[in-house]
Amino acid sequence: MIENIKAGERITQAVLLRLQKVGNSSNGGVFARGTVEDNSGKIQFIAFDRDIVNRLRDLDAPKAFMISGPVDIVKYSSTLALQVVIQKLDNIMPEDDISNLVPAGGFDIDVYKNKLETLTNSVKTPSLRTLLKKIFSGKFYDEFCKNPAGMKLHHAYLGGLLQHSVDVTELALSMADAIGNTDRDLITAGALLHDIGKVREISAVLGFPYTTEGRLLGHITMSVLMVRETAMELKMPATALQQLEHIILSHHGDQEKGSPMACATKEAFIVHYADEVNSIMNQFDVKDSKSNWEFNNMMKRYLMLK
Repeated sequence: MIENIKAGERITQAVLLRLQKVGNSSNGGVFARGTVEDNSGKIQFIAFDRDIVNRLRDLDAPKAFMISGPVDIVKYSSTLALQVVIQKLDNIMPEDDISNLVPAGGFDIDVYKNKLETLTNSVKTPSLRTLLKKIFSGKFYDEFCKNPAGMKLHHAYLGGLLQHSVDVTELALSMADAIGNTDRDLITAGALLHDIGKVREISAVLGFPYTTEGRLLGHITMSVLMVRETAMELKMPATALQQLEHIILSHHGDQEKGSPMACATKEAFIVHYADEVNSIMNQFDVKDSKSNWEFNNMMKRYLMLK
């Protein structure tokens, strides 16, 4: 396991490889660098072998490999970070065990399925409750419960989308109770549906790569389109649909953060901040080193992880 390796050791194991850069060295050679990871953590890698570099050159998504090479300390690293120098790179064979490469969130998925059902049933507005039941059914429901909520940044593990959506809804409802004079049904529906487009944006296969549709449209657009399509089938009132769509369109807060619309209603602000807080708090659940302080790519700062 990556979390147990030490400088001076040689490792041979299955890893999920993420390529960051391929380039030319000052001495006329070539190199490739990025990260390799398993469920226990991740470290940097570098490769100088021309055949290995050429194999990695066209890699456009995370991929599992069997690697072998020595582990040393990254030059000029102020934190004594480790890296593996890949000297051998093989494709995964059917007999290889890659169970250590499938990220799990450490939560009870059945508990969260029950929470989703309870939240849906708590909605008193008939059109919103019917919409939720229609969307969270059949094949889509199965995919929703399996998908991650992100490729790397937050809830990037199996079932992460279900956990994130339920936790955002519960947090948003707590905020609504404290604030008062809000539409709880609209908040519930908006929070549960705000990220459903991620089922089509991010694949649940190993490495959680983005789909072509996801790269072209993005999950916010797809979430709104999916909600609108179902709402039209159910002949949902236009006014209620617009309020719901606004929550989804503005759940990143403002246009500088990727939202097509900035929050303009109390319910939209509540869902936005619940989403943001839950995404940030999830950063404290993932620790990739033994240090209490770790640089977080999503927050662009060091976080103290206990």
